[in-house]
Amino acid sequence: MDDVRKKIFVIDTSVLIEDPDVFYKLGGNEIIVPTAVIKELDGLKRHPDPDEHRAKAARQVTRTLDMLGSYQDISTGARTSAGSIVRIYNQYQVIDDLASSADNRIVGTAIKLKEEGTGRVILVSTDGNMRNVTRSYKIKAENYPFYLGDSVDRPKTRLLEEWNSTGKYVPNMSRVNSHRIVLKNRDKFKTSYKRWIAAVILTIIFYYLITKI
Repeated sequence: MDDVRKKIFVIDTSVLIEDPDVFYKLGGNEIIVPTAVIKELDGLKRHPDPDEHRAKAARQVTRTLDMLGSYQDISTGARTSAGSIVRIYNQYQVIDDLASSADNRIVGTAIKLKEEGTGRVILVSTDGNMRNVTRSYKIKAENYPFYLGDSVDRPKTRLLEEWNSTGKYVPNMSRVNSHRIVLKNRDKFKTSYKRWIAAVILTIIFYYLITKI
């Protein structure tokens, strides 16, 4: 039987850097930003180059959270214009399964939320090892950009259109089958190999003629 409880997305720093507007792309669900993520954003926004991609993304996310928290209680949940509820969360279960203390706290946040049992917890991260550790605690973990399937309320085609409009994802990009690429590269190799053989033969003939004159 499908889990019909509300969805609680625990967002990793990597996702916010990938797409600072993700708060508006998860439908009417709850989005948890662990304080460990805030700490990482604070470090990233101080990059010496203010135009560096991660620094710009970190500042944008910081402004969004600050704006939401300026007129709502973001510790209990601030509603966005898209209908999602954003909450900054400072509790976590202590674990030591990953090299990064921040990553451990983020996964620990998902574990703590699962223990509370108020909804279906889903950790979203571009980090494969974070997803692997999260799943070891029997918590759903997904990659980003989305392979979330039924985790999102909006139709997938709508999400793809949004990513396309922001330059984050191009759904209509033509794809070349891998076997065609292999055949194409093999043909190039054949052509180069034949030219090399011809050059060697010509060199031998030229050398033979010179030595006989």
